[in-house]
Amino acid sequence: MSSPDAPLPARRTFLRSAAFGGFARLALAGGLALSLAGCFQPMYGDNGVKTTSGAPLQQQMQQIEIVKIQGRLGDVLRNDMIYELTGGAGNPVGAPYKLLIDVTSSSASSIVDTSSGLPQNRIIRVATNWRLVRAGEETKPPVLSGKASGSASTDVSEQRFANYRAARDAEDRAAKMAAASIRTQLMSFFVNPPPPKPATPAAPAAAAAAPQGTPPAKPPGS
Repeated sequence: MSSPDAPLPARRTFLRSAAFGGFARLALAGGLALSLAGCFQPMYGDNGVKTTSGAPLQQQMQQIEIVKIQGRLGDVLRNDMIYELTGGAGNPVGAPYKLLIDVTSSSASSIVDTSSGLPQNRIIRVATNWRLVRAGEETKPPVLSGKASGSASTDVSEQRFANYRAARDAEDRAAKMAAASIRTQLMSFFVNPPPPKPATPAAPAAAAAAPQGTPPAKPPGS
């Protein structure tokens, strides 16, 4: 003989308990998601850091115009630099500061096949020299200057087009690293600028000129 079914009220109580448990789990998951959302920080945020003038650091970064750089690599680096400083807000035309960058690219074999003597891997290096100047004072000494570089590796195959494409991709990755390095140097300058150079002391006043002419004669009887 089969066992009788559970009483109907007991089954309803069980279903209500299961439903409540499901809703509780959903509410807990939602609460955790909201609490974690408050901990999220954007990759390029300044986390409330301020400059010595009290202005937000991110606002200061958005007051630097990136001057056009010649060549394909120059375009890539400039776009990376604009994103690093503005977070995608675009190049601020007419900003109080301008950033001028010279960029070069070089490559060297890192792994060579001992039997054929052909390279199997190359290192692409992007090097920059940059200057931060005030708008309208491009020919004057810069406010800040520095160097930055980045490197990336790429495999070498027997297909010429594949090698060309791989080298360009590595060059782009290296340019992104250089842009991030420039941004870090700029942030450090605006947050902790170097102390002003001491003023050059004025030259000592010239000694009084000796009196000219013959000294007066002594009175008689002296």
